[in-house]
Amino acid sequence: MSHSVSDLADVLADSVPWMSVRTADSVPGPEWVSCADVVSEQQSGGDPTYAWRTAVQADYGREYAIDPPVQVAAMFTLMWYVQVPSLVAGVTAAATGVSPEVSPSALAFRRHPTAHYPVEVALLSQEVVPMATAAAQLKAHTTAFLDSYVPAVKLGSLQRFGAVDDEVRAAIRLPDEAPYAAQAAAAFAVSLEQKLRTSCCYVYVLPNVNACTTCPRFR
Repeated sequence: MSHSVSDLADVLADSVPWMSVRTADSVPGPEWVSCADVVSEQQSGGDPTYAWRTAVQADYGREYAIDPPVQVAAMFTLMWYVQVPSLVAGVTAAATGVSPEVSPSALAFRRHPTAHYPVEVALLSQEVVPMATAAAQLKAHTTAFLDSYVPAVKLGSLQRFGAVDDEVRAAIRLPDEAPYAAQAAAAFAVSLEQKLRTSCCYVYVLPNVNACTTCPRFR
């Protein structure tokens, strides 16, 4: 069975309840974040996620009445960014065996206005690719982002790149029907048997907040 990008957008929307998905010829509007722009600006020495991290930091400060450690906002912003191409590739590959293109130029997203996570995704390319190609695109995209992400706090390589594995593993598990899950896991080099995350969100450092049940600290 062949699939169009529009078909795959519907698969994503059905599988990811907190996110709406659309196809578009270009970035839909000024409130949208172009993945290509983020990567390009970071690689040029800029810090395009600064406002995003600052908003998350301020919200945690208000909620917990403290000056929260900067690594919390830095890590959530990292995870939310890499979640976008990971969800697009992982969900569709597991459900259909193919994926939309997930290169930076092929994706844009809009953040939730108060919770700050990506709540809408736009698929900007009409190209449908095999899962092996999607895996290569995901690796190239996230590596370009992570290698140039400088959030004013040190995040080790296991934290950075482990987050991609965590997000794509979770994405492969999301569809109600995922006949290609095993093949997708192999293509993206993740184990569906892994129970604990590889990376940590650091949320446990906030007052009276317990670590997630899948926190790697439980190893």
